[in-house]
Amino acid sequence: MELAPRTELYESDSGFVLRTADDEHFALALGHDEFDQLAGALAGAAAPVSAKPKTALSQLLAAGHVVPDPSTEKVAVLGCGSVAAALVGMLGRVGMSTGHAATRSITVSDDGVETLGSDGSIACFRDGNLYVVVPEGVRPTDVSMRRAASRRNRQRIEDGYAPRAGGRRLTSPIHPVSDAAAEFVAAQVLAEVIDPTADHCVTAIDLRRLRVTRHPILPVPEPPR
Repeated sequence: MELAPRTELYESDSGFVLRTADDEHFALALGHDEFDQLAGALAGAAAPVSAKPKTALSQLLAAGHVVPDPSTEKVAVLGCGSVAAALVGMLGRVGMSTGHAATRSITVSDDGVETLGSDGSIACFRDGNLYVVVPEGVRPTDVSMRRAASRRNRQRIEDGYAPRAGGRRLTSPIHPVSDAAAEFVAAQVLAEVIDPTADHCVTAIDLRRLRVTRHPILPVPEPPR
């Protein structure tokens, strides 16, 4: 991948700067080592290993300031919703538009794992206030089962606080995936497509704070016979 035409990154007296093809200037919150990782990735060397340059690369790709190699594979998005729409737009902008010639697919939903459709190379779904990006080689059901087991140990409702059957109830009409969150999540999915994370490591995005963490997920063993 390379910088788009007339785009450059450089060091100024105040830090590193992105100059876009439209002559706009944006600060890059990167240290010298982090900038070198980003520059190395753009020069065809190893992918960034630190969180900041990795996020910066995904954001540059999402905004069209970095273009992938012409030989980049085509990717199909399976699903609908805010994240799917944002992802389709980003894939188109970086030359990985969807279509019948797609060699890879991503299954996407704004809601739970049970709403995912056909299996894709990468699966993406929401689990409460977290959005989860599941890489190739990991089953979405393994992720959801382990998270459900963890929740059962943490979220126990005290006596008297459980909802009463047939009682009054008011819930928020606002979906947890806002437009801003959808764009942010789509950028993380795009990063997973271009630069996969380690095996059995899922990406989790906090939809309220838009923070990214990564977690190892081991397969759930089959029940004994």
